[in-house]
Order: sequence, then C-alpha cells, then structure tokens
Amino acid sequence: MELRDRIEGFIHSLNIVQKIIFYIVCIHFLPYILDVIFYLFKLEFESESIFRWFYITADFSELIFKPWSIFTYGFFHNQSSFSHIFWNMLLFYYFGNIIHDLFGKKTLKKLFFSGIVAGGLTYIISYNLFPVFSGVKSSMIGASAGVSAIIFFLTFYNPNYKIRIFFFDLKLLYLAIFLFLLDVIQIPNGNAGGHIAHIGGSIWGYYFYKNLYNQNFIDYIFSFFETSKKTSQKIKRMDNKFNQNKIDSILDKISESGYDSLTKQEKEYLFKAGKKK
Repeated sequence: MELRDRIEGFIHSLNIVQKIIFYIVCIHFLPYILDVIFYLFKLEFESESIFRWFYITADFSELIFKPWSIFTYGFFHNQSSFSHIFWNMLLFYYFGNIIHDLFGKKTLKKLFFSGIVAGGLTYIISYNLFPVFSGVKSSMIGASAGVSAIIFFLTFYNPNYKIRIFFFDLKLLYLAIFLFLLDVIQIPNGNAGGHIAHIGGSIWGYYFYKNLYNQNFIDYIFSFFETSKKTSQKIKRMDNKFNQNKIDSILDKISESGYDSLTKQEKEYLFKAGKKK
C-alpha cells in the first residue's frame, strides 16, 4: 500500500505535460513486459498481436473494426527505434510546457489530442486518395502529429519566439518552416504515412490557433470528457481575451531575453493566467 501511495503521490505532483509523457512512456515499455510474461509462462502470444488493435491503418476494412485507433495510435511508438519516442517526448515537453503556461492545461490537452486525430485523418485520406498508395498495406503509430500541432500553434501565435539550439538562438518560425518542408520532401523516401500525419498535425495547429476562441465543435467533442458547464467555459474564454495583451507582452519578453528574464510577479501572472484557461 505504501508503494501504491508513493506512485499516486508522484503522478499527482506532475503537471499535465509530464503526466502525458509518463503514460506514453509506460505504454511504450508495456509490450516488453508482456513479452517476458508470455515467455516465462510459455504462452504462444506476442504483444504485437494485442497492441496492433490500437495502431491506425488506412485500410477501411480493418479500420472499421477498430475506430478508436484514430486516437490510440498516438500513444504507441516504434519499439525498434528509441529515437522515435525520445524526440517526440522531448519536443512535447519543451513546447507543451510553453502552451501549458500560456493557455492552461485544457487548451494543451485539446490541441495535442485533436492534433493526433487530425494527423490520423490526414493519413487515412491521403492513403485512399493518392494513386501511389493504392494497394499499400500500412499502419501508423506515434504522437508526432500532436507534437506538430503544438509547434505550429505556438509558431503562429508568436513566430518571433526564439529557442536556444546549442550556441545560437533560432526563431521558431524558421524551425517550423524547416520541419514542414522536411516532411514534404521526405514523403517519397520512406515512412510516408508518418510525414503526412506530421503535415496534417501542423495544418491543424494553424487552424486551432485561428479558431482559439471559437471552437464550438471541438469543445462539443471534448465536453464528453469534461465535467465543467458550458457557461463556465464561456467565462474562461472571456478571461483568455482579457488577459491576452499582458500575456503577449510577457511572451515578447521571453522571446527577447528568455524565460529566466521574467520577474517573479510576471512568472506568477503567467502561471495563474494559464490555470484559468
């Protein structure tokens, strides 16, 4: 019981970005644990046969039997490539925390999870639309589309935001353009589904930004998972608008001098403004 309490206390102390990373990492290692159990008990099963029900496929004859996969595929990553989950979670941690601080956990969750769905839909449509994919059997996993949505949302919110790469500063706009073009030109060179999903997530990040305060159908979908009332959601959106000018000025300061340049009062304001959203 003590161990359980410690685990629950640890999870409770995490913010939403850290919790999502924690759950995704746990899911990533779950197949390894199951394979060991199957081996020890001489069970003729492979974890892949179980988890493939959560991988998205563009084949409608398979997709119809696992419609949930358009969402669940984002929680799984390539078992043979540690870099797949490492870079996704690293980028999500860095940019996800910025979104969390500026707009709050609800916006972060909506943006990330809807970005995963948007990337999945783009993948399905593309594989059934373009002749080059005719007859191709494929499946896809990874949270990259959700991460792309976050990066491009933040890019359009403040394209001049600077990030530190080794010994020099780079505007987020230039990084986003590079990543987008890289995905486009790499479509013919392998992992076409993944690159297409990235593009879908990136476009969704732009759409999400343009409709930040007018997301009726997105709010409707997520209302199934929320207990708050619509009236409280409207009030929170009004708070977002009310605080936007000050948030913008703080974000500009971060772009110019970095997060550490903020005063204690500015950091507290940013945190409180984020919690209201």
